[in-house]
Amino acid sequence: MYYIEELRYLIKAVDREGELNYARRLKAINITPSQYEILKILSLKNGLSISEIGELLICGSENPSRLIDRLVLKNLVEKKNSKQDSRIVNICITSEGMAVVKEAAMIEEEFNEDIKSGFNNEVTVEQLIEVLKKQVEGTKTLGKIEKRKNIEA
Repeated sequence: MYYIEELRYLIKAVDREGELNYARRLKAINITPSQYEILKILSLKNGLSISEIGELLICGSENPSRLIDRLVLKNLVEKKNSKQDSRIVNICITSEGMAVVKEAAMIEEEFNEDIKSGFNNEVTVEQLIEVLKKQVEGTKTLGKIEKRKNIEA
């Protein structure tokens, strides 16, 4: 196996194992990582249309309609007609949704700290981010990451 092939498989394995671990943690509050991603976006910028949410999703589907429908059933978000254009439906987070975001944020923080502790000062997170950014330079995904950084700043 070539080094680059091993690296590719390791990146995929780290992502897969991380997603499974993260999903297990969020299951304790009856939410999936993709559902939390939508709730987190809405907690930062409420009242977005479904397509606007799709433009900011990194881990979930680009068409989040089904995820949003599940969140509506859980009373975590609600659909409201736009005041500017009645054809547009805006998605708004509920107070129950905000409570879930607060719980999930603590889980996310703990999860992120566990990841960070695995680096053992061999490489900084910042160095790894720069290396990985070069691999996705010019892609739609990197564009979404940059948009998300702007609303989370």
